[in-house]
Amino acid sequence: LNKRRTPRGQSDAFRLRCDCNGCGVVALFYSYTLIRDPASVARRILDFASTLSPAEVTGKIRLAREGINATAAASDATTMNAFLSFLEREPDLELALDGVDYKLEPGCAHCFETLSVRVVDELCPFGEVNLGVDGECVQSLTPEEWAAEVRSRDTTKSRLLDVRNFYESRLGHFFGSTCAPIRRFSQFKEWLARDGVLEREIKDKDLYIFCTGGVRCEKVATYLTTRLPEGSRPRTVRKLAGGIVAYAKSGINERDGLFKGSNYVFDARGSTPVGQDLPSTSWCDGCGDASGRISKCVGKSCHVILIACERCGDTVYCCTSCRDQTERARLDEDNFRRRACECDSFESRERRLRPAQR
Repeated sequence: LNKRRTPRGQSDAFRLRCDCNGCGVVALFYSYTLIRDPASVARRILDFASTLSPAEVTGKIRLAREGINATAAASDATTMNAFLSFLEREPDLELALDGVDYKLEPGCAHCFETLSVRVVDELCPFGEVNLGVDGECVQSLTPEEWAAEVRSRDTTKSRLLDVRNFYESRLGHFFGSTCAPIRRFSQFKEWLARDGVLEREIKDKDLYIFCTGGVRCEKVATYLTTRLPEGSRPRTVRKLAGGIVAYAKSGINERDGLFKGSNYVFDARGSTPVGQDLPSTSWCDGCGDASGRISKCVGKSCHVILIACERCGDTVYCCTSCRDQTERARLDEDNFRRRACECDSFESRERRLRPAQR
């Protein structure tokens, strides 16, 4: 229940290669509700999945004492409904899934290789196991309310904050966003501690925060309003209910165009379209041309997510130090030990969150 989903040194693919043409469904959902024995729940989910045909339901389900965070995929709606119904009948999930917001998108079971069910300390690794979630500290805005407030906000007294990883933000975000230059959610607090960030982006500001589906926003809102020193806290915090997924489904962006680019997703689809225009951050790491094509560094054992246009293809390195390491590895494969490369820094990620430098 705690084993890795992929072998060490490998990472998930994000090229969906099948002939399903999105005829199935992907369900994204989460709930912060106490689960007393997540390991037992995980076993029963896997037992149920074993009664289905191979790969009939795939996905990633994370269970912790604080709740459930899941993305499930099936090649038809009937199978998905049966799986969700089973979860809702599970005694230890009945309260957690009561009224849960299932965000449904086109997809198929090939979005994941298997169904991975794991017990974890936190639904999203933030480094605050005992933080919990305080729903009173954040106001949820529907996509319609969000669009209206974001358009009319005072930009001198407020901040529009993307709490996702930098590679997600590069592909797409709301125009005018502050994008956190983090590679992992657990680096968010480290970014806040950097010189001037709290004063410039958080303190006494009206914050509008967003992420993919909402699960990360709840942690961030609780941390900012309960763990920061009182003199450094935001004035108010509002989050986009249902995240970017709900906003895209609402159709509002087709009218107002506030969101630029696409929404990164953690499965083989790679991303899903939201806005017609690319943001200025969505440029090829190989040549600098505008592009929304996702790729990965080709360096040995490097999994940095990049943007690479069709012309450059999957041939791009994240930095010269990664290229050098890979070339040395070819000469002495047995003694290769990967070291952090020069692009694994806040400064490098900040550079990638700016328009391309030609």
